[in-house]
Amino acid sequence: MIDFKVTDLRRIDAFSNLSYRFARVLEDGERVILERDFLGENPLHWYVCGREGELIVASNICNIKEDLEQKGRTFSWERVRAVSNNKRVEFDNEAFNKASPYERELGPTLQEIPLDTSLDYSDFSQVGKRVRKLLDKSVQERLATIEDQRIGLLLSGGLDSMSVGYLLSQENREVTAFTLKVSDQDKDVVKSREISRRCGIDLVEVGVYLVRSERGEVDLFVGDRHVERFSLDKVVSESLHISGNPKKDNLFCAISMYLAGRAIKEEGIKVVFCGEGPNEMINDYGYNPSQLGYGTPDKGNSAFREALTFGVKEGDLQLGRGGLPKHAIARMGKMFSHYGIRLEAPYFNAEIAKILTHVPHIPSYDTVKQNLITEVLQHARLDDLIAGTSKEKFQDGSGISRILESYTQSELVDRFEKIYGIRKTSYLSSCKVG
Repeated sequence: MIDFKVTDLRRIDAFSNLSYRFARVLEDGERVILERDFLGENPLHWYVCGREGELIVASNICNIKEDLEQKGRTFSWERVRAVSNNKRVEFDNEAFNKASPYERELGPTLQEIPLDTSLDYSDFSQVGKRVRKLLDKSVQERLATIEDQRIGLLLSGGLDSMSVGYLLSQENREVTAFTLKVSDQDKDVVKSREISRRCGIDLVEVGVYLVRSERGEVDLFVGDRHVERFSLDKVVSESLHISGNPKKDNLFCAISMYLAGRAIKEEGIKVVFCGEGPNEMINDYGYNPSQLGYGTPDKGNSAFREALTFGVKEGDLQLGRGGLPKHAIARMGKMFSHYGIRLEAPYFNAEIAKILTHVPHIPSYDTVKQNLITEVLQHARLDDLIAGTSKEKFQDGSGISRILESYTQSELVDRFEKIYGIRKTSYLSSCKVG
């Protein structure tokens, strides 16, 4: 019989437990078991309060902090741990008292899944057809769990969200796309207008306009309707609190999701699709493996791409082991969960990930993505929109980064440390420049 109690703070509304995504908490009388899905679409954190005999589990670190403060206790960031993707974590009384659970993989890792040798990975036609089939299946699997006829789409104007938007437009649902803009001529909104028109889906332009010069207030518009006026400082602090990540690129993306989520909530939509995933799978960011501690300079190295996607950094137990489970969820899923909105990412699929991590390297990453999506969307008559589309971060293409440019990295880290009461955390050391 376990001698500790379990406080469950998971956001099941935003992080549903389904066959392909889950963050489970199971009890059998002798132990408590925590499990997280294969690619880490649902986050799961735990915190041991030994003196009070309590194990707190949550979808987000900020919820643990809020719960402890409401109980008059002190929150310690250093005591937060995450269940890594594809992991089973078990607590019996001994493990709880030591704050050291037993861990094992739920199944084969992405690296251990056998490669389909029948596929010619250098042939974009073959790869594109296979990915299209798998992506169709993933979209339909997700739609089958959604009762609402009306669903949302995060549309950046990029290739990944374009492909998801097109596939959704072929289904019997009412699709409303959302794109952020700081100006009517920002790249994302111009491209999103044309994509929406071609796909026959509604587009809501979410305007974010500075009321005064830098660090003033921002007005949020949904179409032509004014929704709310925010203090920019408040938006930054709230996004730091929710995302739990002060790295500038991640935070600026989180702020974009915070603003988009407010607009989507205003429209009454409860489930939103996105194109998150392929950038890590094909290393569209162009990371140099040798600069990140891997023994090769080859940016197209498949083992390195698998690490970007699945994560292999076991030492970073506080925030998960890297890859998509750490970064995509922190800056996107958690931000939408603040509004009770569920985010669905059809590219979060083990078979798709295994294929895309093995597409051979081509010096131009734009060429890889364009060739791939051209084949995925064969017969969609979108080739002219695919050609020339380069990789651009959502926060940059929408213009959000421009209104945040006065916030330095060192200031963001300082703010984060004040919010969470921490000092000298090792994972923040790389943020101290800038």
